[in-house]
Amino acid sequence: MRKEEGSSRAKVASRRGERQEIHRLKLRPGTGSGNHFHSPHNVDLVRDGEPPTSQRIRNAPAISEDVAKEVFAEYAANHCCYSKDPAKEMVICDSQSFDTYRYRLETFSESRSCKWRSEPYRGEPVDPSLRAYAPYPWDVQVEVSPMFKEQKKKVKVPHTSSVKKCPYCRGSGETSCGRCSGFGSVTETSGENNTTSTTCSSCGGSGRETCSTCAGKGKLLTFLQLKIKWKSHMFEFVMDHGIGFPVKLFKKVNGQQTFFDEQRMVSPVVGFLENAINEVSLVAVEEHRAQFMTPIPGDVYPSDSGIATWNAIENPKAQFPPTVCIRRQKQAIELLHLTRVEYEWHGKHYSYYVYGNEQKIYTEYYPKKCCCTVI
Repeated sequence: MRKEEGSSRAKVASRRGERQEIHRLKLRPGTGSGNHFHSPHNVDLVRDGEPPTSQRIRNAPAISEDVAKEVFAEYAANHCCYSKDPAKEMVICDSQSFDTYRYRLETFSESRSCKWRSEPYRGEPVDPSLRAYAPYPWDVQVEVSPMFKEQKKKVKVPHTSSVKKCPYCRGSGETSCGRCSGFGSVTETSGENNTTSTTCSSCGGSGRETCSTCAGKGKLLTFLQLKIKWKSHMFEFVMDHGIGFPVKLFKKVNGQQTFFDEQRMVSPVVGFLENAINEVSLVAVEEHRAQFMTPIPGDVYPSDSGIATWNAIENPKAQFPPTVCIRRQKQAIELLHLTRVEYEWHGKHYSYYVYGNEQKIYTEYYPKKCCCTVI
């Protein structure tokens, strides 16, 4: 029996020794070129061979018995209902560290959508070149938001503005009073047959009120409004060893970054020592490309011209479907510290977990609690 245990430990030590070697992460060739996705021509995709920032993988460090006891004692001291005796008197029987990795992919996207809008015309200058050709949504020059900073912006598409007579007041700037229906007075009934007529308090007896559509100006400025939205989208995966530790607790702690890659469009990770990370990275990258890379119709960007245009007079109700593109991506792999500690106290066996750089404690059961009375 002892020989089998010694052989098993030797195998584990051998595996750990293999994992301590430095591995090089590779990126899937061709997946970052964007050849299968149509994107706005002013968005540069990643160049082949562009290396990630870091490519080093490390093995999970083990904590000493003294540290395991110290952090457990601090954990008990921070809980008023926990007795300090188990933390002081326990005997550690065994501890085991687990290589746990967290993969994150953050995609910074830019989406553009257009709608025809009207607002009161207040005499501001209007683009006189309505007959000129207007740019398509992705050809409108807009200052790009700082990377990974969410923002929204609305702009008028050039060569789409026009001034028209307000259809609701027919250019007069006034409409019939909504309260008195244009009569200037309202009739009120009290009792059975007593009726009284009073001057309308809303219009002062004129029967007219300021048109709410044109704000009394009689004219509307109609234009195509471009709405731009920059947004970050996060994909996160944490390995679960199935040892009873709730992986959701890792959300509140930090790990040791072992890989970081930031480019216009990243490629899935391959060659990582945990194949689950390779598979998840491939799924994440493909999902984000499918969600945040809208195919752009080929006729929008003809080969003989750098910018495609359209005419607002010929197409006064032109509609453009919402589209989105990837502005930048970054992915990272973190090594998350996780150690299971088994101990004995008063003849019984218990366990707890130490996790994260912050060395937080999780235990499903604490052996001795005292009663606290809250007054």
